[in-house]
Amino acid sequence: MIYHTNETPHFCFKRGCLRWILMTTMLIGLSGCRIWDMAAFQWKNENAKIAWQSEGENADKELVDEAITRTVVPFTMLNDHVLVNVAVNETTPLTFVLDSGAAATVITETSKTNALKLPMNKPITIGGAGNGKAPTAYIVHDAHIQLGGFSISDLSVIYAPTSAMPFRSVDETYFDGVLGADFFNCCLVEINHDAKTLVISKPDDNSRSYYRTEQWQEIAMPVESNTPYFTTTLHDEKNLTTVKLMLDTGSTGTLSLFAENDRFALPDKTFEATSTGIQGDSANLVGLLTHFSFGDVTFDHLPTYFRFEGSNPQDGSDGVLGNQVLKRFNTVFDFSKERMWYQPSKQYTSFVEADRSGLRLLPHSKGAIVLDVAKDTGAYAAKISVSSIITEFDGELVTYASFDKLKMTLSHPKRETVPLCWEFKNQQLCNEIQLDSRI
Repeated sequence: MIYHTNETPHFCFKRGCLRWILMTTMLIGLSGCRIWDMAAFQWKNENAKIAWQSEGENADKELVDEAITRTVVPFTMLNDHVLVNVAVNETTPLTFVLDSGAAATVITETSKTNALKLPMNKPITIGGAGNGKAPTAYIVHDAHIQLGGFSISDLSVIYAPTSAMPFRSVDETYFDGVLGADFFNCCLVEINHDAKTLVISKPDDNSRSYYRTEQWQEIAMPVESNTPYFTTTLHDEKNLTTVKLMLDTGSTGTLSLFAENDRFALPDKTFEATSTGIQGDSANLVGLLTHFSFGDVTFDHLPTYFRFEGSNPQDGSDGVLGNQVLKRFNTVFDFSKERMWYQPSKQYTSFVEADRSGLRLLPHSKGAIVLDVAKDTGAYAAKISVSSIITEFDGELVTYASFDKLKMTLSHPKRETVPLCWEFKNQQLCNEIQLDSRI
């Protein structure tokens, strides 16, 4: 993933976000002595066992009905991440992010996953965005992952302690893991934002026929190294350019472009922003991209990250399309046929705006923790300090359920001020902060 520090975080087990961008993209890098472990990891997952079962209360979990090849589970949104309940090794449900850009299933360090007592005897170096040292995570074999009536057993996963994640503490780690390529490779994966459901089905002609209708549009989606891409056109300040972008539901941003070597013409007005991956920070300028196309849909003046340092382009890609754009569509990923179907969701017409407050926020168990305060902004004038925890906005408590509403409020184009309350060093403070366009 990648976290855009004036925006949102993102984590990186993939390749490769806009307000506080969190990218859950992780890339695996191994020294020579660990090559055998990586080969065993990939071989085991190719031979993992997939099972489907009835989801009724009286269903016999030991009996698998071969006719059942579809499961539907609800999801929630937090920090523009799709979160679903997942059981690991038949324990109580954990909360996982659905991440189309993650090359493997990942378990993060939280109070819940610490109870699993996962082994840490198979270290592996993982790499991603940022300019720092690649951290160490651990391979865990023979995991059992259950999602609704669907399960994968004998699966190898990656355990990532807090030191291998773009979080500063367990309290800031708001998900227990990441569902990645293991799920996307085996199945058709439908993310329905209107129904708030995730549909996992067997990738056969019967399942695909549901999407081959006038209600859905289809685009090519090449899958390279377990990572989905698409090709489109965008218009910067000077040129119309064809680009290859990663489709990343693990990114909480809009669009990030790898802009080193003057690859794209910058907008006239930008602001500086930091994005944070598992290898540290990256430098960006945020501005409005003149024109961007997704299939037959166009976005004008899309807030975009132009990344100059710490970029992590994979397979010659030009950037990452994140969930602030993707959530405006119901989407279906078909890795096996390298296709995607999409249709506009009810959120399609909602505004796409950059932050207007100067705050970079992350969900926290007590509210929203402040990771950064940009100078010459309303938050800076209100003397909100880094590491403060925003507890209220507009008189409403900040919780996991209201965090995304807080982010939208702080970027809303028609709001001039927002009343906030926060905690800092055991003090309770409140003030009304000014909102202004930063681009």
